[in-house]
Amino acid sequence: MSRFRLSNQIFHLGLDAQDLTVYAYLCSLPTDHYTLDGTATVKVRQTTIAQRCGIRSVKTVARVIERLQVLSLVEPLGRALKSNHRRGTYRYAVHQLDLTGGYFLVERRVFGMLTPRQMLIYLYICKSYSTALHICWNSYQDMAAQTGMKRELVIRTVNELVAMHLIVRIRKRAKENNRMFVDNHYQVVFFVRGNIRKGKKTARLLWNSNRTMYWTKCPYHRFHHTTLLQKSQGLTRNFIPMRGSPSNASVCSVPTGLTY
Repeated sequence: MSRFRLSNQIFHLGLDAQDLTVYAYLCSLPTDHYTLDGTATVKVRQTTIAQRCGIRSVKTVARVIERLQVLSLVEPLGRALKSNHRRGTYRYAVHQLDLTGGYFLVERRVFGMLTPRQMLIYLYICKSYSTALHICWNSYQDMAAQTGMKRELVIRTVNELVAMHLIVRIRKRAKENNRMFVDNHYQVVFFVRGNIRKGKKTARLLWNSNRTMYWTKCPYHRFHHTTLLQKSQGLTRNFIPMRGSPSNASVCSVPTGLTY
C-alpha cells in the first residue's frame, strides 16, 4: 500500500518539524524484523534519511535520532558488520504510538518531495482531514496555533503544497453573504497506481464502467441506475440521473428478490 498510519498523539509530544519528519519516515519504512518484545525494527542509512526528509546534513539526522531516543520513540540497535569487516546499515527499533485513540493516513511518496517545514503542515492537514466529509476546514490561525509556526509562514507553506498538487484548496461562499468567502477548505490528494492512457480502448472501458450499477445514499430510500443487462431481463427500475437529487425521493424504489 502507498499509505501508512500515524497516531494523532504525535502532535502532542512537542516535536519540531525535523523530529516529526524523521519519525514519520521511520514509521513508513517496511519492517525488517521484530524484537523479542514485539517492537518493529527498520534498516536504513542516515544518508537516505537525510535525502528523504529534506535534511542537508547527516549530523543533523544523528542529533534528531538522539532526541527521539530520549522520548523513547526510536532506539538505535547498532550496525552489523559485513564480511569485509566494514560497518553495515543502521538498524532502529521504532516504537509505534497507540492507534486506538485515532490515526490518520499519510502517503509514502511525499517523502523526498517536502522539506520538514512543509511536511509539518502536510501532516497536520492529513490529521485534520475528515474521512466522512472528505475535507479539512482548519483556518490559518488554527494551523499556526497547533504547529507553532507564524501565520505568514503557514500561508506560504500551504500555497507551496497547493502548487505541488499535494492538496487542493476549495473556496466556499458564506451563507449570509454570497460575496464573501469563509475559511479555506482543503482536500488531500492521494496517489493512485497505474497510468492513464488516451485512446479508443480507454474510452470504451470508461463507457462500460459507466453502464454498471452505482449505489448512492438518499435521505429517504436507496436508489441505483439501470443497466442494459437489467433492461434485457425485463426488470423495471427507476432511472436516476448522475447529477442532482430526484424531485420526489418517494418514487425511488428497489425491487425485491434480487441479490447484490
